[in-house]
Formats: sequence, C-alpha cells, structure tokens
Amino acid sequence: MSLHFQYLGQGLSSQKTMELLQKHCSSNHHNKIADFGAVFDELLEQKKYKDLVVQTLEIINLSPDKTLLQPIYSAIQYWMTKLESKEQQVTVDLFLKHIEQINEEAIFKTKIVAQLFNTLSSSQLSQNLFLKLLECVKRWNTQQLIISPIIQNLKQFLNLWTLSDAEVLKILNAIIDLIDPQDQQYVKQISEYILRNLNTSQEQYIKTFINFQNINQSFLKLCEITQCQNYQVIEKTQVASLIKLVLSGDLSGVQKYLEKEADYFKSINLNINQYLTQTRIAKFIQLSGQKQSYSYQEIAEALNIQLEQVEIWVIHAIQSQNVSAQIDQSQQRIFILDNFKKLLTKEDWQNLHNKLSGLLTKLKIVQTQ
Repeated sequence: MSLHFQYLGQGLSSQKTMELLQKHCSSNHHNKIADFGAVFDELLEQKKYKDLVVQTLEIINLSPDKTLLQPIYSAIQYWMTKLESKEQQVTVDLFLKHIEQINEEAIFKTKIVAQLFNTLSSSQLSQNLFLKLLECVKRWNTQQLIISPIIQNLKQFLNLWTLSDAEVLKILNAIIDLIDPQDQQYVKQISEYILRNLNTSQEQYIKTFINFQNINQSFLKLCEITQCQNYQVIEKTQVASLIKLVLSGDLSGVQKYLEKEADYFKSINLNINQYLTQTRIAKFIQLSGQKQSYSYQEIAEALNIQLEQVEIWVIHAIQSQNVSAQIDQSQQRIFILDNFKKLLTKEDWQNLHNKLSGLLTKLKIVQTQ
C-alpha cells in the first residue's frame, strides 16, 4: 500500500553515501565523514543495521540541507526493514525524533515520514506508524498531501492490519479529523464505510448516520444504507422513525415529526432541509411511475413548494441523479424521461420495493391503531 512517496532504493554503497555527505556537508566535517566511511562497510557486512541507522542520522545532522540527502534517508528506511521488531521500534522512534527536529519544510518532512510508512507497511509497527503519520501531518498542516490516496485506498489500508471494529473506528476518526470541512465528499465516503461495515454503539451509529445524511444527495444511497444489517442498531430510535416517513414520501408526516422531536434533532445536528428534500424526492419517484408528465402546478402541490420553486427543485433533483426528467418552460410542464424503477437494476429495485412496501405496511398499521 502506497502513499505515492516511494523510497528510492534498497540501500547505498559506502562510496555513494560518502560522496553525498561530503558534497552536502561543510568541509569542516569531512574528517567526521571520513571516519564514518571507514566503518560503514564493516557495519553493513556484519548486518549491524541499528548502528548504521544511528550513526547515519548523526552524520546527516551535519548537513545544512537535508533535502539533498533523500537517497540516504531511503537507505536508512531500508535498513530498518532488516531489524527485529524491538530494534525496529527503537530506530523508528529515533528517526521520527530526528525528522521532527530538522529545520526543513513541512512538505519534505511529510514525504519522508510517508516513505517510512510505505517501507514498513508490512511490519508490526505499521498501524502505530500510520497513526503517527496522521498526527504529524496534522501538526505540520500538510494533510492535503496524504488524504486523497488514503481515502481512495481506504479498504486496502485497513486490510493491512487485523483490527477490531473499535480500532478501525479510531483510525477512521483520526482520518476524519484531518479532512478540510470543505471536502464533504471525503467525510461522506468514510461515514458510509462506517455505516456499512462496522458494528458500533447506537450513539456512534446515529452520529455517523447524521454526518452522512447531512451531506448525502442520493436518495438511492439512503435506501441502501437502511438495508444494511448494521442499521438495525437504530431501528427503534427517533432517527429511524423519521427515515421511515422520508422513504414513504410522507411530507406532512415528516414535517409533523420534525416539529414533535425538534429539540432532539437539534441536539444531534440534524439538517432538517436535507430530510425534507429527500422526502420530496421519494414523492417525486412515486409520481414518476404514475404519469409521463406533470404541470408545474401539480408538482408544486404534490411537493408542497411554491410554483416558482418547481424548476429550481427539479434541477436539483436531476443534478443529484435522483431522477431523470426534462423541464419544458414554454408548456410549464415536467416530462419524466426515465422513472426511478428503470434507473435501478432488477435486484436493486426489488430490494427497494420490498423495503418501501414493508415500511408502508407498518405505517398503515400504526395509523389504524
């Protein structure tokens, strides 16, 4: 698994190492470098990799510009792979302390630590090293360098380790903590992963579900989440009761329930407008299966919106890929190009149909009691 910053090789010869050090260190230190060169081959031949790491880091400190010594950093990381777990931990701690202390750009530091993670990704230290990397980039404000490859390969990263759901959640929360509030898509992806794959407490699931729903524009995605086994943990909560009304397209019922539980929904940071929008989408889906076209007035009445809002709302629904429709301004009509049923696979539609039918049956039973 890679963070795009690969180490450059399996090591360096003593000649190449000395050339780099002498070239990029003051001439005042050439004697120290020569002394190090005299023992370099012996340490390498005797496989004393810990000593190699320690002494090489000491020599690197003599250089005023560490960015020119990147091949040596790569060699150090390679030597670490040859160490037993205990010695590896010692050298990793020493290496990270060195990187923290050097007076170089944060971007360079980030690349070096990311390379270290890549190099040791199959070691026992990789999980803690990954969390350490997240801590570093947050402190250095360089998270933009690693967030994208992490999110794009989230499952592969998590599969590097054997983790409990609680440990996975800890890692994912650490990643979320790095995400720019403007990068809503990243938050949505991680939240969806948690909802689909992790067994969490009811409180944690609700928190994650609300974070997901507040930015989720897809009605189909909402339907999929409610069919996940993990969703059962909140089935007897106010949130699940609200979702049942949303999926049924019961706009009046949703509005009344939002008012009834207003204090609770405010306390969990629920975006009311998002749920009203998705209820209208559910209603629009129902309409799309009944007729091929509707007047603006019919849409406005069905969705309980102002006549002048019809075009804006339909455009939003189309752009979010929840419906397929065409607006005819001259005739003041909305034409259904492809109803929701046709946009799904047969299996998708059957699952959704069963889910909605079950919810409607439950609602009818409640209403008659």
